[in-house]
Amino acid sequence: MSPFLAVGFGLYALNILVGLAAQFRLAHFGIWHHGLYLVVFVSTVLALVFTREWWLLLTLGCLALFPKARPRTWLHPTLGLGGLVGYLLAVGG
Repeated sequence: MSPFLAVGFGLYALNILVGLAAQFRLAHFGIWHHGLYLVVFVSTVLALVFTREWWLLLTLGCLALFPKARPRTWLHPTLGLGGLVGYLLAVGG
């Protein structure tokens, strides 16, 4: 597995865990969650450029739609899972 793909996937997984903690009100991350989102977005773009795993386009599409998805609505976790599927398909391929 490419280091770019591994780092991007790890950061995406970390952001999902942070989002779940916020969703279940286990912690308040506020701006840190948004900062991590930016890092995840950039790392996913870099992983796509350097690995050419086209499934990452699914992840990027989901990440691009996140600003439109309000927290604690059905769309927010759906986009998170859709992006995770993109990464899992890229890792498995």
